[in-house]
Amino acid sequence: MTPKQRTIRDFPASRIETRMPGEFIFVVCQNGSGAALKRELAAHHPQLKFAFSRPGFLTFKATDANLPERFSLKSTIARTYGWSLGNAKGENAKELVEQVVDQLEQQATKHLHVWQRDHDIPGSRGFEPTPTVLATEVGQRVVAAAKNRNLELVLNRNAGVDDKVFDLTIVEPNQWWMGFHIAGSPAGRWPGGAPLLPQPVEEKEVVSRAYYKLFEALMWAGIHIKDGDVCAEIGSSPGGACQLLLERNAKVIAIDPAELEPEIAEHENLRYIRARGKEVKKRELKDVRWLMADLNVAPKYTLDTIEEIVTNQNVTKVMGLVLTLKMPDWKLVEEIPGWIERVKSFGFQHVRTRQLAFNRREICLIGVRDKFALRSSNKKAGTKKHSKKRSAQKSHVSKQDVQDEQIKATQTTKE
Repeated sequence: MTPKQRTIRDFPASRIETRMPGEFIFVVCQNGSGAALKRELAAHHPQLKFAFSRPGFLTFKATDANLPERFSLKSTIARTYGWSLGNAKGENAKELVEQVVDQLEQQATKHLHVWQRDHDIPGSRGFEPTPTVLATEVGQRVVAAAKNRNLELVLNRNAGVDDKVFDLTIVEPNQWWMGFHIAGSPAGRWPGGAPLLPQPVEEKEVVSRAYYKLFEALMWAGIHIKDGDVCAEIGSSPGGACQLLLERNAKVIAIDPAELEPEIAEHENLRYIRARGKEVKKRELKDVRWLMADLNVAPKYTLDTIEEIVTNQNVTKVMGLVLTLKMPDWKLVEEIPGWIERVKSFGFQHVRTRQLAFNRREICLIGVRDKFALRSSNKKAGTKKHSKKRSAQKSHVSKQDVQDEQIKATQTTKE
């Protein structure tokens, strides 16, 4: 039975161990990225001393007594993080849930985020970082027990800016870690730092996982693809990212020597250039507004290819970059600051990196020339937000569904 198939009834638990906030923090990352995370934090946050880990979940002792309640980690690898409240483990599931509620009563929050740590690398053996059966059932039991104490909780919904969130990580089926954080960045509002896929997206038959990666990257960065935007993707085969862009009414230039899926290649809004990125005549890209790349090569080659394009005199309209950089060796995490500075030298002054929940052994780099590009796209999204709210009210869509759409549409870029 896989972790995704198990339920709370299979795993009893009883005893809880707690630590005071301000002593330990928890950090969630992708399964297999823990060593890279520890390397990052040792370099940027020497006041954090490693304490405990399982694949995808780590805790650190905060030796700096002045670390604020709303702290920020300088990390590409961290998916989400917060203050640790300790762990619960034992033999009686009912008792475990009650003790979790004991902690909830002390935290004064309505948001409960429950997730299971990644049991595999995304995309491997059918695993994706979406809510598991066990996490959902644990959350439902906690909500029910809290209601008996007159505590109203919202389970696994996107939090709003400045909302306090109670975090419950199922590290092992019979060992749960508790904590809290104050939501700020887009990823900080998602359960476990992974975006909740709307049901139509989750059930969609996608050409490739690149669809999910780009979906998450745009949400995290606050990028809104407007109707008619010209988007180019280098390394587009078989067409997953192009599929998403076409659904958003973009005009797409797909660049790859390999074949695209016929349904993508034949779309009326797609131009297919069967070549490598460095082979494309730059005048073919003169109208590109958003440039994407997902190449199965070393990061230096991807950046070389992008530099040749965006510094060419015929390519002047590129407003932003969405790059997937492969990490064949996690020691490359030490080179990320240099990659950021290099992209800034291309004229993209606002650059951020993150290992997305849907990334594999790779990271996402976002670069924009001016933050106005994101503000203007958010205004566009905000206009749609109000029309969505009106139509939702007319069709009796739930208030929470409308709130989720508002949160996604108005995501800031503070992270």
